[in-house]
Amino acid sequence: MLYMSNFSLSRVILLIGFTLITGVSPAFAAVYSINGSEIDSPLLSDLIRSDPTLISGELPPGQVIFFWNTHCGACHMTWDFLDEFIPDHPEMKWSDYNLFNSTENRTIFEKYKEKYSRSHLSVPSMMIGNITLEGTQDIRNHLGEILNLQQNISPSPVLNTYIQDFFRNFKLM
Repeated sequence: MLYMSNFSLSRVILLIGFTLITGVSPAFAAVYSINGSEIDSPLLSDLIRSDPTLISGELPPGQVIFFWNTHCGACHMTWDFLDEFIPDHPEMKWSDYNLFNSTENRTIFEKYKEKYSRSHLSVPSMMIGNITLEGTQDIRNHLGEILNLQQNISPSPVLNTYIQDFFRNFKLM
C-alpha cells in the first residue's frame, strides 16, 4: 500500500509540474520590424506613431499575410481568434498560406522571411505593413491595433499604387 501511495503521489507531482510548466508559461510570441529587429510589444503603438513607415511598408494598408501549418496547435488557436476577428474587419485584405505539404507556400514563406530579415520565423506568423507578428499572443494583441493605426495614419495614395503594382508583378498579393 505504501508503494501505491508513493506512486500516486509521484504522478500527482508530475502532473502538477507539467501543468505549471505548460499552462502558466507564456506562449512564444514576438513582434519584428522589417529590418529584423525585435520590437518591445507594449511599446508598439508608440513606435508606430513615431515611425509610420512601420505600418505603411510595401504591403498596402489592410493587407495581411498569414503563414500557418495544419499540424500546429498554436496556429489552430490563432484561427479560432481569426474566425471571430475577420468578419468584423472588412478593411482587411487577407492572404493565408498553409505550409504543410506545399512547396509553393514554403517558397513564398522563405521569400517573406528574407524580405522581413528573419532567418528563423515560427508559425503562426503574420506580416502587416513593415511588421511581423509571430505567435498567437502577439497576433491577438496587435492585429486590430495595427489595422486601426493603418486607417488613421495612411501613406500617400501615389506610393500605395506603386507598392500594389510592385507586389502584383511578383505575384505576392
